Amino acid sequence: MIYLDYAATTPMSRSAVDAYTEAAEKFYGNSSSLHDVGTEAGRALKGGRWVIASILGVPERGVRFTGSGSEASFLGLVSLAQANRNKGMHLITTQTEHSSVSNTFSWLERRGYSVTRLPVNSCGQVELSEISQALRDDTILVSVQHVNSETGSVQPIRMIGKLLSGHQAVFHSDMVQSFCKIPVKPAEWGIQSLSVSAHKIHGPKGLGAAYLDPSVSWSPFIPGSVHENSFRPGTVDVPAVVSFAAAAREADSEKVAILDHVQGLKKTLLSELEKRCKRTVIIQGSPERSSPYITGLSIYGMEGQYVMLECSQRGLAMSTGSACQVNEQKPSPTLLAMGKSEQEARSFIRLSMDRQTTRSEIEEAVEILAGVVEKHLKTVRI
Repeated sequence: MIYLDYAATTPMSRSAVDAYTEAAEKFYGNSSSLHDVGTEAGRALKGGRWVIASILGVPERGVRFTGSGSEASFLGLVSLAQANRNKGMHLITTQTEHSSVSNTFSWLERRGYSVTRLPVNSCGQVELSEISQALRDDTILVSVQHVNSETGSVQPIRMIGKLLSGHQAVFHSDMVQSFCKIPVKPAEWGIQSLSVSAHKIHGPKGLGAAYLDPSVSWSPFIPGSVHENSFRPGTVDVPAVVSFAAAAREADSEKVAILDHVQGLKKTLLSELEKRCKRTVIIQGSPERSSPYITGLSIYGMEGQYVMLECSQRGLAMSTGSACQVNEQKPSPTLLAMGKSEQEARSFIRLSMDRQTTRSEIEEAVEILAGVVEKHLKTVRI
């Protein structure tokens, strides 16, 4: 099976597996316990926190581990909104956020907050003028995803941070699809809150991390929480944190080489698609303004779910978008926000690559996809 669904999840790396196994054997204590076994686990937890903070270039005390990237986004956004509601109740986000973020804003909206959901252009990027016009004196939080999980569109995060400089609004970014893959500089870009995930970079599932700048006000979603500096309840999975740190250290050290590798793969993918399927395949978003790890496509006249299943039967694993919402079988919200028709949004598929992907796999994947399209063309007039 050719696996081109790395944006959904990645296999654990050998270093991450080894780190988890060793940590599970050595650091089995509760990191909050005061005896020696707990103290050893606490040191391992602190080491993992230092690694993630160092890669992000942020203060270690601002990093808090969670049960997933989605939970990191929810807890981060809610804790910031609750703590700053005395300054205002207006929130800003975009129409193309990951479901974990968009659902959080809907949750906050039901609790009295006013939410502005900004449109995006045909490339999937939010215009700075839209943010500027939406800002109000009572705006307390702005959340913009760095890399879209469906099309790979990269938002102008640095410019947004510059725009928000001096405003009271806290700037949050979902960086799950960019962490350890493309350059991420939260402190330099004015990002005060962010969320990342372990299993997107060959770490374990069930672990994410939230960063909240120590200078910003926040209050715990569940009052009385004692773990992760009162950020969440539940004993911290120290072995998973150690494994996440190992995976992140490895991915970050090889980031430049891997980025060059996947950029070459994406060029090959787009070139081969142009040769074999140019009349039926539409590239969604701008290749120049998107992550090389993700390629979003629409296949003319074909349901994305059908294409995905047909390709799976032929040995190609890919998806119809974010794994958190594909089971809903709804048109891609990202494509709808980009101004595409419902039919085009339903025909969306996503191919996502990684360091393990080879050129031959890309070429074979195009052959499989072309075969599915050619079969379809026998019954459809273009």
